[in-house]
Amino acid sequence: MFSIHFSCYWGMVFKYDNESSYTSYLDATTNSLKNQLLYTLPGSLLFFTCYPVKYDHLMLSFLAILPLILLSDVYFFLTHRMLHTRLLWKYHKAHHTNQVHVAKALDANLAEHVIGNLGSFAVPFFILRHFGVTVHIYVLYLWVAISTINTCISHSSKRILGDKGVHEMHHRSLKYNFGTGFYILDRLFGTYKE
Repeated sequence: MFSIHFSCYWGMVFKYDNESSYTSYLDATTNSLKNQLLYTLPGSLLFFTCYPVKYDHLMLSFLAILPLILLSDVYFFLTHRMLHTRLLWKYHKAHHTNQVHVAKALDANLAEHVIGNLGSFAVPFFILRHFGVTVHIYVLYLWVAISTINTCISHSSKRILGDKGVHEMHHRSLKYNFGTGFYILDRLFGTYKE
C-alpha cells in the first residue's frame, strides 16, 4: 500500500514540478518525504493491523468507491476547515506559504498530516467497516492510487486530467474550497468557487 502511494506521489512530483522555485520545492519535498517515511509508512502498517484484508467479492468492492469519495470529502472538509480557524491556523499556514506545486500536497506538520491527510484516507474505510463493508485488497490499492494522484493534481499549477484549479483557488483566497473530490460540503455551505 505504501509503495503505491510513494510511487504515485513522487511520479507526479517529478512529472509536474519542473517549473517550481528551488527553495520552495526543496522545502516541500523534504517535508513531504519526512511525512511519508515517519508517519505514512508506520500509519500504513498500523492500518493493516486494524483493517481486515479481504480477497473476495472484488466486483462488489468497486461499489465502495463512491462512498469512499463522499466520506473522504466530508472528513477532509471538516478537518481542513478547522485548520483555517484562528486557533489552529499556526499549524496549517506553512502549507500555504510559497507557490502551489505538487510537492506541497503533503507539506504539512505532524498533526495536520496524520489527522487531515492520513485520516481522510483511513477513516472512511473504518466507517464503511462499521456498517459491514470491507473492501477487497485490490480496491484498497486502487483507492490509494486514486487519492494520492487526486491530491497531487489538486496541488499542480497546471491543468492536468480535467482539473479546474478548484483547490488552487483555495490556496489563493484561503476562504473557498476546503474539501476535495466533489466538494460536497463546500457546495452546501457556500464556500465552493471555481
